[in-house]
Amino acid sequence: MSITLILILIGCGIITNIMSAIFGIGGGVLMVPILYTLFPEFPLQMVAATSLTIVMGSSMINLVYFYRQKVEINYKAMLIWSVGMIIGVQLGFEVSFYVPDIVIISVFVITLSALALRTLMSKQAIENDSQNANETAKGIGLCTFGGFIAGMTGIGGGSIMAPLIGQLKSVKPHQIAPYTNYMMVIGGLGSLYGYLTKIPSFHFGWQVGYINFSVVLIVVFSAFITSFFSMKIRGKLSPALVKKLLGIILLVIATYMLIVHLMK
Repeated sequence: MSITLILILIGCGIITNIMSAIFGIGGGVLMVPILYTLFPEFPLQMVAATSLTIVMGSSMINLVYFYRQKVEINYKAMLIWSVGMIIGVQLGFEVSFYVPDIVIISVFVITLSALALRTLMSKQAIENDSQNANETAKGIGLCTFGGFIAGMTGIGGGSIMAPLIGQLKSVKPHQIAPYTNYMMVIGGLGSLYGYLTKIPSFHFGWQVGYINFSVVLIVVFSAFITSFFSMKIRGKLSPALVKKLLGIILLVIATYMLIVHLMK
């Protein structure tokens, strides 16, 4: 790899970790187009597999910090919601083979735009115990829907799940990132095995199956170096500001996806 390419990958690691730590967005929506641009010879499956591994690596680094900061979440609910997300991803993946690209892009853009507007306009609700008890089922439905959208579009797992989790009244703004980071790791494990065991026709550097660890190590290492500063930034931002920034980022992502599709 050239020095320029390595520096770009380091920059990707920094941005991915900051987005994951503060907003709960894994960075896959960012990594997929960047890797596709930097490595046009990579098969799309390799781009997706490498991006997924990077997101999981960055999420695991953040989870260590969340644990040390003693950010409390409902682990039982998180595991149940993760199951719903995994089911949704598999359903969305299968459906994606039977619908045209314009439908897939439209679903992604409309869903993300709606969630962005809801995130920007919604107010923090008062939490109570009955809401916590009743929202487990609602969380399953939302996470299954989010997984379906992510599985159909192939990107945007974190960018879909973060605003959906934020719609649950029992989840406080500072808990959104820990929830989605856990779910991105758990949800990614199922796909990871398939990518590792398949044999691609193209090889570049250190590679196992469809996962290019030459790229993964550079990006994840830079994410690790950045993680301390990401958590410092996270601690200085108010929940209200984080919520507004998340809504703006989601609108930007939706607009970007629409423009990219129209330019094809």
